[in-house]
Amino acid sequence: MLNEKEILEGYLNEMQAVHSELVSTKNSLYDMALSPFESTFEMDISGSILIDHMKKEQLLELKSSLEDDLLPMFKEGKYKKGIQKVNKWKKLVDKNLEKQK
Repeated sequence: MLNEKEILEGYLNEMQAVHSELVSTKNSLYDMALSPFESTFEMDISGSILIDHMKKEQLLELKSSLEDDLLPMFKEGKYKKGIQKVNKWKKLVDKNLEKQK
């Protein structure tokens, strides 16, 4: 017969497994939110990135999406990988905006 400690340990192990699956799913969803932006910041064979060819209005719209949509979501979910990536991208956008002044 199982004692209470064994029952609780079994329950705890099950909950830890479920938690791990949920975290994995959450991270996958966050990665999906990043994916539409990835190609905008990837270097092509000539060594340039798409934002190097964007107009000021497009860069401002992109920056707004990063700051107003992605970053708050990642901060709320404490998704460090996404926060770091968005901050890196924002710097690139700001750099390109500076070039257009």
